[in-house]
Amino acid sequence: MSLSQQIFRDTPSRFFAVLTWRYGRLYIDALDKIEEIQRHRHGVGLTRVELIQTCEDIIETGLEHIQLPDDSAEDEEQTHITAPEMIRVMLQSEWIEEPKRSDYQRVYYLDSRAELLLECLRRMAYPEQVTFTDKLHLVCSRIMDKDAFEKHPLADLEACTDNLRYGLQELRSMQQSMARLTQRQLRSDSLKQNLQVLYDDFSENIGQRAYKSLIDLDIPVRIPMAREQLAKIQSNPAVIAKMELAWLKRRPELSADEITINVHDALQNTANLLDSVEPQAEAVDRRAADFARRSFARFRYLQEVSSGRRSEVRNLFELINEQYAECKLNALPEQLELPSLKIPAVSMLAGIDSLFSPRTLRIKGAQTPLDDFYDDDDSLYALEEMSDNINSSLTTRRANSFFRDLNIDTNGLESKDLPTNVEDWILNTVGLLLHSDTLESEYDITTPRDEITHDTLPSPSLVEETYLDPFTIYPKAR
Repeated sequence: MSLSQQIFRDTPSRFFAVLTWRYGRLYIDALDKIEEIQRHRHGVGLTRVELIQTCEDIIETGLEHIQLPDDSAEDEEQTHITAPEMIRVMLQSEWIEEPKRSDYQRVYYLDSRAELLLECLRRMAYPEQVTFTDKLHLVCSRIMDKDAFEKHPLADLEACTDNLRYGLQELRSMQQSMARLTQRQLRSDSLKQNLQVLYDDFSENIGQRAYKSLIDLDIPVRIPMAREQLAKIQSNPAVIAKMELAWLKRRPELSADEITINVHDALQNTANLLDSVEPQAEAVDRRAADFARRSFARFRYLQEVSSGRRSEVRNLFELINEQYAECKLNALPEQLELPSLKIPAVSMLAGIDSLFSPRTLRIKGAQTPLDDFYDDDDSLYALEEMSDNINSSLTTRRANSFFRDLNIDTNGLESKDLPTNVEDWILNTVGLLLHSDTLESEYDITTPRDEITHDTLPSPSLVEETYLDPFTIYPKAR
């Protein structure tokens, strides 16, 4: 059954018509106020006197903001709205309900469907701050994990699908937020507003948080690897059989062919969502580049029109907008009919002769060639130096390898118990500390410095003539 059939099966069409009526704004404000009053009453409804007073307050404060059509003056009844009429319309549309009571008291309650729709409208009116969580990172890590899809493959697949949907929604939200900020910046009339949008709204809320997390995820590298691994899972008969068995336990009334089709559709849906991540991330990158380009252009424009020749530059732009409106750059004529620029005359007190300086003669020098002679010892020395630099580089892969060699259980390993019989254990420990907060690390590190309750820090531990601050290493929860 389609989405429209599901919605309109039990919900009347008049329920949604409230949003599109002439006084739709008043109805939405009245319903929002009713929901707010009902929320603080712990299940107690509103009396008719209270409901009429609420509607009258909304009409009094919001009627002046309603734009009526020109032909409304002919129909006198349609130009006025009253509180009883609003209550009657909300009852007919089933936004509010009036249950029958044994004491014949008229008490009104907001419908549960109305509360859900109001919550959706609030989220549209007051969008949340743009965030980019680790949902896509969890999907890539889960699919690339060799132990995943073994015990509960169907549950793992559904979890990956849900995280993919949420991650794509975050990417679209980020793109829409950038588009809204771009429009706000184009409407700014001062440098202060322009800089506020750039540094306060975009840089702080999007650039330093959401967009930085998107770049750190490294989607162009991770997504193709996850897609390849998912293709192997789709062709694994053992995993497919476990998924079909799990689906059979959920829906025993389905036939074998229907279960096979459902499993195939679930895998294909996950693959399609995974293929949509990279294009959506590229769209976010293009939107960020467009915001940067328009921000720079708007900043330069405001600088020009705010300078001493503001009126001349503004008149020039207005003339261009009038003559070449909705005209692309490649369609502009070669000879633009624009007024001549009003550039002031440039002159000097002593003429241009005072700028003359005689050319100094310089002797051409000879370059000293480098000695091309080298022996085998130089090559071996260079290779040994390169090998030492590679071995001493502290990378995330090296830190994860050292962590796996430690075989740490869920109870953790304290710094004083680190094994010292391993080669370069000090460098490996430094690598663990450096990459503990990265997304690619397979472990977490906790220290007493993270706890606020400690007044004094414990003394460092002596490990093989080396003092280490106390810390504990734990494997990350999967």
